[in-house]
Amino acid sequence: MELFLAFLSGVALITFLVVLLAFLDRISRALAGINRTMSKIAMGVRAIEVETAMLPAQLPVTATALTQITEGAEALASTLASADGHLAQLVPQEI
Repeated sequence: MELFLAFLSGVALITFLVVLLAFLDRISRALAGINRTMSKIAMGVRAIEVETAMLPAQLPVTATALTQITEGAEALASTLASADGHLAQLVPQEI
């Protein structure tokens, strides 16, 4: 009887170890998938960092260009307002 219980204990231990190894393998595969996904995300972040590295250097140039565009638009708006006033004077008044 003792030999039978020792045999059953050995079978239970081996079964436990096999199940433990199976679940550890599943966890390992899941972590490998997460690692691949994180690597892709890191690669994308690095690509964005490389592509946008020139933005701080180009910011003053862009700000200057936008300021010039704004000044030109203001001059154009005053010219158009003046032309609108002249055209309003040419339109006959309704009675």
